[in-house]
Formats: sequence, structure tokens, C-alpha cells
Amino acid sequence: MKLYYAPGTCALAVHVALIWAGDDYQVEQVVLGSDAYKKINPMGAVPALVDGDSGVMLQADSLLKYISNKYPDAAMGGPEGLLGEQQIDQWLAFLGGDLHPAFWPIFRPARITTRDDQESIDAVQTAANNRLHSVFGILDQHLAGRDYIVGEQRSIVDVYAYVMTRWMARTRLILADFPDLLRHFERTGNDAGVIQAENEQGLR
Repeated sequence: MKLYYAPGTCALAVHVALIWAGDDYQVEQVVLGSDAYKKINPMGAVPALVDGDSGVMLQADSLLKYISNKYPDAAMGGPEGLLGEQQIDQWLAFLGGDLHPAFWPIFRPARITTRDDQESIDAVQTAANNRLHSVFGILDQHLAGRDYIVGEQRSIVDVYAYVMTRWMARTRLILADFPDLLRHFERTGNDAGVIQAENEQGLR
């Protein structure tokens, strides 16, 4: 498989999943939104994944599920059974649908407001920080008494959450204010696959 990535983005989670899978893979760093990369993904976003003659596959949550389903022996897809799958899907949707979009006013305020004066930008970013505090608070509360988000061992959900928790450094939030999330972040950050992926992306 070949992964197209930009360092520290959602593609980091997919990169880790490829390492956990234990099979051969390639990675290629791209420039987000560049004309060259838009020939691969017209949206210009990462991750993108190619598996043999699969064509280009997109969207981090779907790619994480694809890898976990292709390599069941890697045991990264959560508990077996219908309920286990539902829980994985629920938290992937939470991360991709609730947490990730809350960062956009921080990363790209022009997506939220057409005004470019500092007062308007500050307003949308203040609202974003408030929203992030609320959503991270839900995740922190869920992790109380748990080592993993779903089940009793690491899963694709844990590394997906780890990537977004890394982004907290670009906000006004303080990770120490979320003690159970901090514990989860430190545990996941010490995973050998995470360390390898971060090294390969030049993040360590």
C-alpha cells in the first residue's frame, strides 16, 4: 500500500495503522492543495491511500477501517461482534464529525468567516476554543478509568484521537486540564508504531 501524507495531519493515524498491520507499505509526502497532488486527490487533502489496483481511497476514518478489516490479526479494529463494531464506528464518527471540524476556525478561519479583520478572526477562534474544550471534555470524561477508548486494547480509534490531541498545542487549551485524556495521549505516544510513524514523518 502507498500512503500520501502531510506531516502531523490525520494521515499520521493511517500511517500508524499501516505499521501495526505489519505489511509492506510506502509513504510519500505531498504539499496540501498543490496542483500536483490534486491530480491524486482533487480535494487536495490527505490522507490518500492506494492498495494495488484499488484506485485512490480517501478519508481517514474509512481508511482506518479498511486497514483494520484487511488485517484482522493485527487486532486494531476493536472488540469482536456487532456492538464492538458499532462502538468503533461511533467514536470514529465523533472524532471525524465533532472534534476534527472544531479545529477549522483555528487552522483556517477563512472557511468560517469572509471577514479578514483581526476582531472577526479572534471571535471565530474564541468560539472554536470553547467548542474544542467541550468536545475534548467529553472524550476526557469517557476515558476516566479506561486505558483505551473502546475495549481493552489499542485500536484505530486511539491513534485517531491521539493525532487530534496533538493539535491541541495550536489552541488556547491546556492538555493538563484533561487528565484522563493526557494519560491516554502519553500512553499512545509511547506506542512503538506511533514512534516509528512520527519518526518517518519527521515529527520527533
